[in-house]
Amino acid sequence: MAIPYYRKNLYVMWVAVFLVSASWTQVMPFLPLFLAEMGVDEGLNTWSGIVLSAHFVTAIWMVPVWGKLADKYGRKPMAVRAGFALSLLYFLTSLATAPWHVAVLRLLNGALTGFIPMSIALVGTNTPPQYAARYVASVQTASAAGTIIGPVIGGTLAAIFGVRGSLTASSVLVFISTLLTLFLVTERRRPEPGEPTTLLADFRTALSIPSMWVAMFISMVGQAASMGVQPVLVLHLEALLGHAASPFLSGLILALPGLALFLSATRWVGLLDRYPLQHVAFIAFVGAGAGYILCGLLGYIWAFVPLFFLASVFAAAFRPVGAAVVTLDVPEHFRGRAFALQTSATTMGGLIGPLVSGVTADWLGRAAVFVVLGVALLASPTVISRHLAHAQSSNAVEEQARSV
Repeated sequence: MAIPYYRKNLYVMWVAVFLVSASWTQVMPFLPLFLAEMGVDEGLNTWSGIVLSAHFVTAIWMVPVWGKLADKYGRKPMAVRAGFALSLLYFLTSLATAPWHVAVLRLLNGALTGFIPMSIALVGTNTPPQYAARYVASVQTASAAGTIIGPVIGGTLAAIFGVRGSLTASSVLVFISTLLTLFLVTERRRPEPGEPTTLLADFRTALSIPSMWVAMFISMVGQAASMGVQPVLVLHLEALLGHAASPFLSGLILALPGLALFLSATRWVGLLDRYPLQHVAFIAFVGAGAGYILCGLLGYIWAFVPLFFLASVFAAAFRPVGAAVVTLDVPEHFRGRAFALQTSATTMGGLIGPLVSGVTADWLGRAAVFVVLGVALLASPTVISRHLAHAQSSNAVEEQARSV
């Protein structure tokens, strides 16, 4: 008996998303090494920050555009378009000979890609409602698994063939994933477009909802911290490893954040069900901040590895905490747009983090980046508590007004 089309979609998209996610993380952390291979020495950290931020400069503008086109023409065409674009850009990046080449291609990357979110949306909108949540969670698990294995593959390939070889391999993996999507995935349902709104109008509405400040702040700061270490992480690891340094060992350590997310994300969700959101957010930000600061202060690899993993475990709470704020405190009629704005805030964090850390590393050293990011995380609970208190006060007033 033939399996239902939506189940086949799940199997195919699980493999495709896993491969694309792995290709992303097998390249991203090693771009600073790629720049070093080109001969960039002076300003290497700043260039690394520029290259890693470039993707988010264009993504923040183009993601809503592709989302509207997906509503009009379907998720599958947009996923296929994004996949072929990403494959081509990986290949062109492998041919780059100057840092500005990489920066321009990264700008195009942000403007033209988006395979994974489109794939998740495709599964979610083409699965019966009783299975949709489970199927989407399964595809998200594939993405998380790819982030774990990607740095290990990237480190191995970089050690054998160099970063150019790793980029070429990523191009091939994405190309295969796109072909699988093109020929084996069926899209039968397209959601009806909702009432048209502008980003500016949605942003104005968001500013009037105190909880949205909290959700966007958590998303932006969390992503800024996570992406902020990327321009310096692999270079810092090489310095700590000394003579034992190799891309393979760096890849193993770079896989720790993905592993931490995979192991602890559901546990953070469980804590949010049992304890007040403010308390969970406080523990997460303070734990991640303290871990980052200690990573910067202790210049030994044997101390860095467990502290980095521990900080990543606390940082794994940022996404579920931000999602919980939207789900619990944002009015139901605005939640769809709230999640879209939260994604924009995450993108902004990805833009700010690498730029700040790249400049910081060139001025104060790479270890200082971890300290600066840690201090920012430690200071965040103050902002979160203040706005959550205001949000809860506003909600209480509204509830009282409705009951009168």
